[in-house]
Amino acid sequence: MILTDLQIEGFRRFASPVRLDGLGPGLNVLSAPNEAGKSTLLAALKAVLMVRSSSKAKPVKDLQPYGGGAPHVAVSFTWKGMDCHLEKQFISKAFTRLILGPERFEGDQAEEALRNLLGLEEASKGEAAGLWSALLVGQGESFAQPDLNQTGQDSLRSCLEHGVDHATGGAAASAVLSRVRDRLHLLQTAKSGQPTGKYKQALEQEAQAQACLQDLENRRAALEEDLAALDQARRALREQEDPERKAQDEAELVALRQLRDKLRVADAEEQAARAALATVTHTRNSICDEQERRQERRESQRKLEREAAEMQHDLQALTQRTAQARQRYEESRTQREQAEQQQQAARQALLAVSRRATVLQQRAAMDRSRQTLHRAEAACTRLEQARAVLAALQVDEGLIRRVRKAVREQDAAQAALNARATRLSVTLRPEAAGRVLLDGAACPQGEMVLTQAADVQVEGIGQFRITPAVKDHDEALAAADTARQQLQSVLHSAGCLSAEDAETLFEERRQAETRVAEARAAFVASLPTARDERDATFFEALATLRQDLSDQIAALERERVAFERDCPSELAGALGGYVAQTATETVCSPEVEGGVQTEQTEATLQAVQQKARLEEERAARVADEARQTERTEQAAYNAAQNLQDKAEAELRQKQTERDQVGRELAVSAARESDDALAARAAETAQAQAQAEAHVQALKAGRETEQPLSVVDTRIMRREQALENARTSIARLREEIKERETRVRVAEGDGLDEKIAEAGRTASRLKLDCEGYERERAALALLDQTLSDAEKTQTERYLAPLVRTLQPAFSTVFPGASLEMDTGFGLCGLTRRTAEEFGKLSDGTREQIAVLVRLGFAELLHARQSPAILVLDDARSFSDSQRLELMFDVLADAATRFQILVLTCRAEAFARLGGRPLSLRPIPQITERR
Repeated sequence: MILTDLQIEGFRRFASPVRLDGLGPGLNVLSAPNEAGKSTLLAALKAVLMVRSSSKAKPVKDLQPYGGGAPHVAVSFTWKGMDCHLEKQFISKAFTRLILGPERFEGDQAEEALRNLLGLEEASKGEAAGLWSALLVGQGESFAQPDLNQTGQDSLRSCLEHGVDHATGGAAASAVLSRVRDRLHLLQTAKSGQPTGKYKQALEQEAQAQACLQDLENRRAALEEDLAALDQARRALREQEDPERKAQDEAELVALRQLRDKLRVADAEEQAARAALATVTHTRNSICDEQERRQERRESQRKLEREAAEMQHDLQALTQRTAQARQRYEESRTQREQAEQQQQAARQALLAVSRRATVLQQRAAMDRSRQTLHRAEAACTRLEQARAVLAALQVDEGLIRRVRKAVREQDAAQAALNARATRLSVTLRPEAAGRVLLDGAACPQGEMVLTQAADVQVEGIGQFRITPAVKDHDEALAAADTARQQLQSVLHSAGCLSAEDAETLFEERRQAETRVAEARAAFVASLPTARDERDATFFEALATLRQDLSDQIAALERERVAFERDCPSELAGALGGYVAQTATETVCSPEVEGGVQTEQTEATLQAVQQKARLEEERAARVADEARQTERTEQAAYNAAQNLQDKAEAELRQKQTERDQVGRELAVSAARESDDALAARAAETAQAQAQAEAHVQALKAGRETEQPLSVVDTRIMRREQALENARTSIARLREEIKERETRVRVAEGDGLDEKIAEAGRTASRLKLDCEGYERERAALALLDQTLSDAEKTQTERYLAPLVRTLQPAFSTVFPGASLEMDTGFGLCGLTRRTAEEFGKLSDGTREQIAVLVRLGFAELLHARQSPAILVLDDARSFSDSQRLELMFDVLADAATRFQILVLTCRAEAFARLGGRPLSLRPIPQITERR
């Protein structure tokens, strides 16, 4: 199987159609940077081969590009010498089309034919799987060995099926193992090995019996517990109801409450004394704070008066500097306005000259448009002539296919008739020529095919009649006549005398189509504004060219009139009537006329334009310098003004602060004079000393008393104990009542008899469960023994697969031997010692995984099944030596089947060789119908 073409559209990052160019037999390499679409190509190939177009699953919806669309994939390939084509569209207007040589399939029929061809089976909703899943290796998949599902393993087994029955014991061993497993599955589940059927029912019944027995024993234990607890509760109730103990507790509680009242009175007296002390202390502190504030305000007032005087002197100097800066700023602004007026005048002169140059450019553009229009009209004429010739040739592809089909049917009918006819071999001596007649004519020598009865006459001997014993003779003759008539009918409809004439006319039509395509391509190349491949667009573009030329002529005339109206008088005198002359030449003169005069006028115009540009640049520099000077002076003026405003604000702030401090001092003195404040301070100091002495006396008198908090705690504890005793008595009475009721009920139920009966039932059910368990263990042991034997025998037919893989492995890992498991995975590699696959390095595991997939492809190829191998960014962790060896293995395998390598490491894979592939945008996907 050789992929020859791959086209995709509306697929992930490829919203527009693209084609993978360069595909062919052997080794194919696509080197492209990251995010170029290599993984998308592989996803498209997997989708077209393994996913039904009618699937609506989420993975199919994920194939859509950003913004939505219908993923469309077309792939062409060759298989057993036939040209084949597969095309699918997903989600919107989904379809599947498969062409295998002369056979054509559509829809579900095409899907089934594709699965039969590739050996795939349905794996999930809308998606197939098989050995091909291991041959299309995406990014990151090359580090692990292929995970084959049952279909993939069956495909490999079919490749190795020779001798399997003999190796595994044939159908008899499989039947025994199947019967053992069927019997085992009556006792346990197939997957988890959990009990089922009669075994599970017996276990459940035994569990119920044990639960019933345990419940009865628990009831008997609860009865014994109730008897013991009942006796204990009665003793506790007697202790709690003792009257002497209750009276003693209440007397202690009364004494504690009296002590608490006494302590509360003393505590209130001490708190009042402390409150009086705190009041006096706060008053004295307030008086001291007020005295300190008055002193600080006087000092602050003197300091603010000195700072305000200094700031007044500095403000006068700043005011003078600001006036000088303002005068310089006004002078620079006047100079800037004069420079800008001169720059504006120079710019107007330059614009007038540039408009004159625009006229000249429009004339040149109009000349180019006229030449383009002439070429397009000539190409259009040639295209119409070629199409007229093509229309006269009637033998198209459909008609030639009918002719070829009729020729094949006639040849097949005649061959079928000849195959059933009688053959007559005649060898005559020279002297017998003319003496032997066949159906009245001279008999030719050699071998002849007789489809009808023939008469052979030998002079002097007699006459012989040969009747062919042809089975279905009349039907074969009728089929041959029908095929000849159909061929003549088709040739007549084509207007030809023979099939050779039809082939000649078809070849002439193909050449005419080629000439039409060439003329059409030339017509398209002459139309710069054509956007698509429709003829209507081409003729619209031609009409657009004519209209553009007319618009350019009109625009040139308008520009001439506008220039004459707006041009300054001094420039009009210098350049004369150049615009009027240019407009006249454009409308009336041929393309070549006026060339010398145009060049002279251009030179004059360029000189004037250069002079105007220099003058405008000089005026611009002067204006920029004036603006810069103005900005500098303005900045200096703004800075001086800001300094002056800041100094004035600071002066006002100082004066405000000074006045505020003066007002505060006046208010304080008016409220209370300094002498009165000092006298009040002395009085509060004496009162504070007396209050402190009273507090110390009260504190000394209470040092021998118990703390009030301790007495409160003891009262709470006594009250809680009495309350607990009352609650405990009520609870014990209720508990005694409940336990007495339970004991009376339990004594009448006959628990001992019920416990004995439940014990016998549980023992019987336990024996049943043990019997089922022994039977299950025996069947499980037999199943394991037979499975191990089958596995041991099955491993023998892995030898052909190991032999297939060994040459490639020996190239990359010299002297290594392989060990594979029954799941077709490499479980070990022996070089000097045995090594497990999971303990090898990432690079080695990646190389082994690629080699295993190569072996699978080799087996499919040897079986004459479709096989290709696609690797997307594999061998990422290979060193240069191993990479070179892998290149040799891939190149050797590519001589037998096709390999596609997708990589972003162009430099590293340059030595691989192979066909270089590329991605190319195309107008649309080529459909095969």
